[in-house]
Amino acid sequence: MRIRHETPLFVMLLTLVISTGCATNPDVGTLTSDQRAGVASMEVVRGATTRSHTILGAVKGISCHRNAYQRQQLTEAEAIEGVKLRAASLDADAVVNVVCQDNSGMDWVNNCWSSIVCVGDAVRYKDRR
Repeated sequence: MRIRHETPLFVMLLTLVISTGCATNPDVGTLTSDQRAGVASMEVVRGATTRSHTILGAVKGISCHRNAYQRQQLTEAEAIEGVKLRAASLDADAVVNVVCQDNSGMDWVNNCWSSIVCVGDAVRYKDRR
């Protein structure tokens, strides 16, 4: 019996394609009760904040149109919700320096026909209220 050497390469490439998949917002089911409460009260600031804070990391949210044959409403609110969910998973108090971009053409990075992507910095205030 002859073993084909192409099979492992094919399996590796298929695994890579499947694992890269589509970018999505986090599943709310992965958040703790406190984190879910934090999402509801999370502050989103388009610019900088004057409150003293520590940056926990960059966070990203997306609103993605994946089906070219079906009308789908892209909303900045959905992308902002993704930013808040990711920030909540870091136990952040707020997201600052939020910027959103409308990608009207094919968004190859996120596997979307079109998308709205928002990014910001998850922060924890030093004077937590």
